[in-house]
Amino acid sequence: MKTKNNFSRAFIDLAEMGRTDWRRVALTILLVKFLSILFVMISLIVAASPTFFKHPFFHITEADRTVVLRLAEAAASILGFWIACKKFLRRPFRSLISTDMTFDIRRCLLGAALYLPANALGLMAMSLFFSMRADAWLVPFRHFEWPHHDDQIITSIGMLIVIPFLAFAEELFFRAWLTQTLRHYMRSTISVVALVAVLFAAYHTQYDLREKMLMVVSSLGFSALSLRDQRLELAIGAHSMMNVCATLQSLFFTGPLPYAQVPATILDWCTLVILKGALPLVMMYGVLQKTGGWSSPSDARLASPGKVRPEYR
Repeated sequence: MKTKNNFSRAFIDLAEMGRTDWRRVALTILLVKFLSILFVMISLIVAASPTFFKHPFFHITEADRTVVLRLAEAAASILGFWIACKKFLRRPFRSLISTDMTFDIRRCLLGAALYLPANALGLMAMSLFFSMRADAWLVPFRHFEWPHHDDQIITSIGMLIVIPFLAFAEELFFRAWLTQTLRHYMRSTISVVALVAVLFAAYHTQYDLREKMLMVVSSLGFSALSLRDQRLELAIGAHSMMNVCATLQSLFFTGPLPYAQVPATILDWCTLVILKGALPLVMMYGVLQKTGGWSSPSDARLASPGKVRPEYR
């Protein structure tokens, strides 16, 4: 059991491969933020200025501009960490992804495939709980309605294409770089994961306090997946599928949620957080534990912090 525990801690310790002083950390944050602002400004010029391009193709709606800006922000974040790893942190960029310095797209697809049925079971559990509370059958979805405007479908398709890149960028920041960096300063893994979860919830400023609790629980689940698998891909896949489900629900389902019509108590909200946020990821983790990782890469190996290639010193 001790060997298994050491293996689960290897990914979180990979910051030791490079430089971890506070100046490098500050430069990394400033670089990522600078590139994010730069990319967003360029995207605004392209997408929002009617005089920049005369062709009607570039006259996009406000919703489509949001998709473009989100993609630009994700691209800036990924590029920023790639540059920071080479210039400031002096470590391989792929050390942010896995212990064996590889990226496996199949693990992303597996994470998405596992999250989808787990999320469906979570919705069924929510439906049963609130049906018992209301003493009447409540479905877990809003009223189904086909979109009235083609623009809604086009925007949603664009968002579905962008979502994997957004999930990759967020996981790269929170579950990879931030987790590994905080680990250098905080020796308790639980404290690191908890702090990352709080910062992840705070990052999503569009949500209220109750929805941020869902973000905290989701972040804890994503961290558990990445630390268990020694790789980031499962968390990326699960994160992507979670956002895909939310996008499709907002596109095809309208009106208030059925369970929102039941007077909610603190216990109801805690149950909602557990069933909607925690249960799908707990079931994913359980399946992976039972199946031994379900075809996890056989060449995964521990990256020794002391063995750093010369070009990254």
